[in-house]
Amino acid sequence: MKKLVAFTLTILLIKAGFSKEIKLSQEVEKNFNIKTMVVKKEVVSDKDEFPGVVSEDPKNSYMVSSVVDGVLDKLLVKKGSFVKKGQVIATVISPEINQIKSQIEIAKVKVETAKNILERDQMLYHEEVIPFSRYYSSKVEYENAIANLRALEKTLASYGEIKENKLLITAKESGVVLDVYVLAGSPVGIGKEIAKISDISNILVVTQIPPEKIEIAKIGMDVTVKTPTDREIPGKVYLIDYQLDPQTRRNKVFISVKNSDYSLKPNMFVSVRFSKDREHGIVISKSVVIMSKSGNYVVVKKGDKYVLTPVIIGKKLDDRFVISEGLSDGDQVVVSGLNLLEREFFGGSR
Repeated sequence: MKKLVAFTLTILLIKAGFSKEIKLSQEVEKNFNIKTMVVKKEVVSDKDEFPGVVSEDPKNSYMVSSVVDGVLDKLLVKKGSFVKKGQVIATVISPEINQIKSQIEIAKVKVETAKNILERDQMLYHEEVIPFSRYYSSKVEYENAIANLRALEKTLASYGEIKENKLLITAKESGVVLDVYVLAGSPVGIGKEIAKISDISNILVVTQIPPEKIEIAKIGMDVTVKTPTDREIPGKVYLIDYQLDPQTRRNKVFISVKNSDYSLKPNMFVSVRFSKDREHGIVISKSVVIMSKSGNYVVVKKGDKYVLTPVIIGKKLDDRFVISEGLSDGDQVVVSGLNLLEREFFGGSR
């Protein structure tokens, strides 16, 4: 079939320097599926992508601990749980709190007793049965008893919310439980961590960049974080560690990311793409470039002719080339059926 079609070609071959021209019939164009694409200048961006890992932002994380020595009665959350501000995380049984509550009950009895004595002595003083000094002494005892009760109540309140003689430990801020360090029945106290919670609505992504490329990262620059499902989330360079990591021999770069939907989780593997607009240029697929010993070429359709056009490749972008010379806005570059034209131009030899 191709041989028969070849006989129908009306070919005009004109050699002029680096240019060759071929004229094809519409039948040949259709049979060989020759198609073109109009090219134009666009913004050319350098893109570098590096692996990264999601990490909590230390300034948005906090440790949960008991404010008093005791035993962890119940742990009401687990690693990975979402908690709201004020939510009860654990309950603690504390002998110290129980002792204060007992002292409060005794203090209440003393207040009531002192009040009864004061009321009696006030009546006896007005009836001139007892001197003022005795009435005044009863009044002082009553006021001291109230002050002692208030002091004990404030001490108890300073520990936090208490229910059924148990201290309730609540979340200071909403977030995710990143880790749990103790189990129910374990001793707890000041400085002994129960759990770690972090607000991951703002999170950090840590990537590492080879020192020869660290200049691409600038504080405050916009970057793109790509999740394992290829979702792209915007972020900003937050911090650059210019000291090489002794193990990887790379520079750590910290990316701040808004994570309001909690799609990013601590320890998740992601990738970070750094892009920088460099210039305007014509970008074409590598597949439309004919590479030969004499140079690089594309085929441009001009009117009813196909012209072999030399080009200079200025930059390589994955599977595309940026053409620095040889093409102009509006040129129709052949993108399909190139094999036939290549054979006609080079005769099977490049």
